[in-house]
Amino acid sequence: MASIMKRGNTYSVRYNYKDHAGKPCKGWETFKTKAEAQERKITVEKELLDGTFLVPDTMTVEEMLYKWIPIQSTKHKWSPKTYTQSVAMVQNLIMPYIGKRKVQELRTYDIEKFYATLAKTPCGQYVHGVKQKLSEKQKKRLLSSTSIHEVHTLLKTAFSYAVEWDLIHKIPLPRDAPKVNIEERTIWDEKTMLAALQTIENPALHLAVHLSMILSLREGEILGLQPGDLDFDAAYGRGTITVNKAMQRAKKEALSKIDPSQIYHTFPDRREGSKSSLILKKPKTKKSNRVLYMTKPLKEELLAWLDKMKQDEQNAPEKYSNCGQLFRLPDGLPIAPELLTKWYRLWRAEHPEFEQIVFHGLRHSSATYQLLQSDGDFKSVQGNTGHATATVLMDTYAHTQDRPRLELAEKIEADFYTQDVAGAKPQEPPENKTPVATKITGKMILEAIRQMDAEERRELERQQKQIEKEESKFHDQISQLSQQMADSVDDEKTALLKARIEELQKQLAAVAEQKDKIVELQNGKAGNVYVISDLSLIHI
Repeated sequence: MASIMKRGNTYSVRYNYKDHAGKPCKGWETFKTKAEAQERKITVEKELLDGTFLVPDTMTVEEMLYKWIPIQSTKHKWSPKTYTQSVAMVQNLIMPYIGKRKVQELRTYDIEKFYATLAKTPCGQYVHGVKQKLSEKQKKRLLSSTSIHEVHTLLKTAFSYAVEWDLIHKIPLPRDAPKVNIEERTIWDEKTMLAALQTIENPALHLAVHLSMILSLREGEILGLQPGDLDFDAAYGRGTITVNKAMQRAKKEALSKIDPSQIYHTFPDRREGSKSSLILKKPKTKKSNRVLYMTKPLKEELLAWLDKMKQDEQNAPEKYSNCGQLFRLPDGLPIAPELLTKWYRLWRAEHPEFEQIVFHGLRHSSATYQLLQSDGDFKSVQGNTGHATATVLMDTYAHTQDRPRLELAEKIEADFYTQDVAGAKPQEPPENKTPVATKITGKMILEAIRQMDAEERRELERQQKQIEKEESKFHDQISQLSQQMADSVDDEKTALLKARIEELQKQLAAVAEQKDKIVELQNGKAGNVYVISDLSLIHI
């Protein structure tokens, strides 16, 4: 299937293969020594036989990413914001550095160097793919570790498609993702939240802040509310709020690229020639669809706000344009996110006595307060906050466990150091006594799982995804080889194929065993968390 030809002082390996379309092609590779050529000849023949031969391709990273983005956007129903951010990341953080590199030529070492370069790159170095002239002050503000981690996540997904497209055999990314230096968020405690709320005079801003503080609502979710989402008689008269939409300002270019089913309504442009539109869209995640319970003061404020809206319409019916939203201006038009942000910033500037936090910080303050009030009941609080999973909530708000731990340290200090040890005698070790069993309740187990270190949980999840990917590869190769064996009329080739299939089946069984271990650990069936470190021993 392959041959070696000497050409001057070099040796060429020649072979025949079929491209992605099944067209017969000829390939050759040149080496300095005969030994290198012989080694490559053996490898090529084996790859051609077992179906792992990588068809030569000149596709660049840029071409691959711009081929992947529309597919990923449609498949996962990206929001306009996600689409815009992803395109910007590709244009400004990836293309200038590795965009022209061939996908098949990239190695893990290249990506490591790329990440190191990004760590030294100023924010805003490229805008729309064009290099900017930055001041000395701007040059000192470097890309955050979060931005580099997001680049890694995007590339990981994109390169997994490249594997499926038979461009590459494996993802050329480092095993470990770039570390994120998480800075503790500035939040308000419950006393500060109440004090700040009492100083807000703008009725629309007051209601929005109140909703965020009590119900942990996102800014877009607040502005996405409609009067029909309020049910004042539900929950035995307590009242409920249904969250199932979000308002967002989006670029028209992004809107033309995404799935239109993600958009409920596009509001008319208030300015001619505007490049963006105010939209009403599906919420961030499925869990974001939720029903929340009112407090009595919040219920009273909502009723008063509805009365105000009726009065606004009665005052100038000819000028009133009912947009259908709960949050609207006196003329009936919707309150856009940028306007609410402007009001909040103006209030914040007028009240420097409160520690400065962004509007989204109100949601973090609320979620933290709820977790403390519920004694760390992550599942219940998740139902209020709308996080995708309780794990995400746990990872985001792990700091809420600091207060209980501090209280525990104080109790230990008060008890441990005040003991009367004057008459204490060392106890002799018991002889042949069976240790008394400790009763462990289901609640204790759940609490232990809840307290599991976030890094360990993430590692288990990462390993599970890796294992599942390995499983898929094994199944695909076994299927391909089985088809080749069925079509083969050569007994020797059939025997080789059969042996290879049996080898892959054994490795598949080992992978399945590793997966079961990970699932067992995630379900809390083991006494401790062990990180499975031998995935690198699995070869396809």
